[in-house]
Amino acid sequence: MAILKFATSNNLKFLAATEVCREHNIALEQAALELLEIQSDDGEAIARHKAAAAFEALQTPLVVSDDSWIIPGLNGFPGPYMKYINEWFTPADFLRLSVDLPDRRIILRQEVVYQDATEQIAFAVDTPCLLLKEIRGDSKYSHLTVTSIDGERSLAEIVAGGGSGLAGTRGVWHELCEWLGRRSDG
Repeated sequence: MAILKFATSNNLKFLAATEVCREHNIALEQAALELLEIQSDDGEAIARHKAAAAFEALQTPLVVSDDSWIIPGLNGFPGPYMKYINEWFTPADFLRLSVDLPDRRIILRQEVVYQDATEQIAFAVDTPCLLLKEIRGDSKYSHLTVTSIDGERSLAEIVAGGGSGLAGTRGVWHELCEWLGRRSDG
């Protein structure tokens, strides 16, 4: 089984990525680095910067991820700023902000960047979700209590039940693992 470092201090991201990578015979090893996150409206630029910084610190092939949560009804807010919005907003704040939105979509854009000594490769996948009209479950990440992938349960409820929240969806980790598989075959 191939082993790859995942530079993240977010245990939820690590567990979700581990689920997918295990299916592809790749073992992730968490490197809990606290990396400076540049401010940008571009999630890929943020992830690329984090990958370069993590590689400089660890000097080993690795991956990093960055998630943007895009609410089309709010002109794309909060986008790549969700990490900070989760520190400021409660679940009730998300409900107040979205109560009158006719467009209840929220799109999870996951960016994963692979970095080694010779290359940096970025992968991105958008996963459509919905904003709920009520708080469901509990999470330190406020938006997970009002976001649903199936239109019924919140992501917080799915995670509390032992899932990653995105199980059964084709995400960015699948793209990375397939690329790694092609790379090792060639």
